Amino acid sequence: MRITLSHKELHELQKLCLENGKQELFNKLTNEEHKSIKSRTPKKTKATQKATKVRQDTARKKIESTVNMMRLFNQKITVYSVAKEAQVSYNTATKYKEYILKNAH
Repeated sequence: MRITLSHKELHELQKLCLENGKQELFNKLTNEEHKSIKSRTPKKTKATQKATKVRQDTARKKIESTVNMMRLFNQKITVYSVAKEAQVSYNTATKYKEYILKNAH
């Protein structure tokens, strides 16, 4: 199981563990925090940033080409229709909403 917590949430949980005599759970949480911190290397961070950039560029190119094709065929251009046609999520398409609406016609 995987749970994502903010630092604040983690520290609140650790505090609750100590207050309620759950030392073993506190130790597990602390150990996981240390492992998480140690795993964040500059190499991993750079690789993650590069992968994100590639995904964003791919989505942008899909959206741009879809808008151009839809204009060519005089189709109604909305964020939803572009997302569906470009096969990207609606949330991704909304990041390019200004571009999509500006090039609607």
